[in-house]
Amino acid sequence: MKKKLIQSACASLAFFLCLSTIPGAAMAAEAEVDIAQIAQAVETAQAKSAVPAPNLFSARTTAPSPDNPNFFAQNPYSQGGYGLPNCTAYAFGRAYEILGTTPNLCMGNANSWWAYNQNSGYYPSGSTPKLGAVICWGGGSNGHVAIVEAINGDTVTLSESTYSGIFFQNYTYTIGAEDATSVGGFQGYIYIGDYVDATSDTTPPAVSDVLATDDQGKGIKVTALVSDNLSGIDQVSFPVWTENGGQDDLIWHEGTVEGNVASCFIPYSDHNTELGDYNVQVYAHDGAGHDTVISTSITKVDPFPLLGKVALDS
Repeated sequence: MKKKLIQSACASLAFFLCLSTIPGAAMAAEAEVDIAQIAQAVETAQAKSAVPAPNLFSARTTAPSPDNPNFFAQNPYSQGGYGLPNCTAYAFGRAYEILGTTPNLCMGNANSWWAYNQNSGYYPSGSTPKLGAVICWGGGSNGHVAIVEAINGDTVTLSESTYSGIFFQNYTYTIGAEDATSVGGFQGYIYIGDYVDATSDTTPPAVSDVLATDDQGKGIKVTALVSDNLSGIDQVSFPVWTENGGQDDLIWHEGTVEGNVASCFIPYSDHNTELGDYNVQVYAHDGAGHDTVISTSITKVDPFPLLGKVALDS
């Protein structure tokens, strides 16, 4: 009996020693290291100062279509019977389109827009043109309003409509000649936001510090630092496929972005829990349509390979 107990103990010890030599046996320790690495990557990203990306601006060079709700169905001027062609209906609709929400602008004649905003203080204002700004004139019988669409040197391009006249048009003037433009009586610009010309961003986003780690044998945790100081990060995807079988299991996993850290969890089960090499890409897309792709890989090993038999004396 004593001999059998010793043999059983030896067998258990042999099994433990064999198990400790395989990669899966160190999984718990490795998981702790992985978590620490991920935490360090996040901490590093948060420590790096990120320049807030301004809103991108795309100039309007064509007339709005009748199915555009900003200018028609959801435009209070149109709903009240004073729709296009009309400078106030157009300027309100264009501001609505730029902001993506109802603008806090005057609901009266064009010559009252400037005073309305000055009294409410809702938007900042000034005498210098900026993209998306509402330019106000108080001349004529009812004044005039239009939208700044482009600024090239000292040349400003506007978009506008005129009451019972021009449905839509773009025209240009020289900075400093505002008072001699349109109906006269230049009052100033209402700045509804800070914008950057979408065509000015020619640089793709930056991607660095890509880290792919096994997450407790359940999947792959991927983190990366992403940034784009001009147009901003629009989306980060993580295409993943296993080396076995080529790209027959390719899946584009959508990531999340917090600050400058993009992350994603890829379950092994999404890829048939295959063993071997997993190819991982970080695909960052910015607001101007530029992309940057960084590749890495990680190997999934069998945590419980066949150990063989332990011979015991009877």
